[in-house]
Amino acid sequence: MKEKNHLFSATGIPSLFLIFGVLMLVILSLLGYGTSRQDLRSSSLSLEQTSAYYNACSEAAADFYSELVQTLEGFQEQAKTETAYYQLVSDYLNSQENVEWDSEEHTAEYVKAFSDTQSLAVKIAVFWTDCTADSTASDNVVSDNAASDNAASDTINAGLDMTSSNIAGILSWNTVVTADWNPDNSQSVYKGE
Repeated sequence: MKEKNHLFSATGIPSLFLIFGVLMLVILSLLGYGTSRQDLRSSSLSLEQTSAYYNACSEAAADFYSELVQTLEGFQEQAKTETAYYQLVSDYLNSQENVEWDSEEHTAEYVKAFSDTQSLAVKIAVFWTDCTADSTASDNVVSDNAASDNAASDTINAGLDMTSSNIAGILSWNTVVTADWNPDNSQSVYKGE
């Protein structure tokens, strides 16, 4: 009888430890798989968001800003006075999609949504330069009027190579959150009561 009891302890207990070890490895592998799937999903969403942001930036820089500078140069040649120039600019920018013109500050704000919750907002100052005056005087007038406005945009302009124009300057380049934040209150949290 003692031999039967000794035989069970020799084969039963190691088998239980082996089953328990295999079960632990299976659970750890499932947890690792779940974490890796979650990381993949998070990385994919981040990639989509980043790609959408840079596409919006490219569209704002390449399409809107360069087209605006070319149009403003044409308006500079057409207009004889500052009032006529700003009227042409106002008519043009008010007809554009995603653009708001501020006639008092002579700024245009371009807003382009790149996701359900975020938009790109670019604020551009529009300047009048007298084409009949010598270029040195007009550069001084523009630099005096825009010195404070262009301080923040010099870094942006340097990176986008948009410093060649003295009739428009980027004042701000921001990402704007367009949706309200709704916290997830689905799980009850212990508050110490």
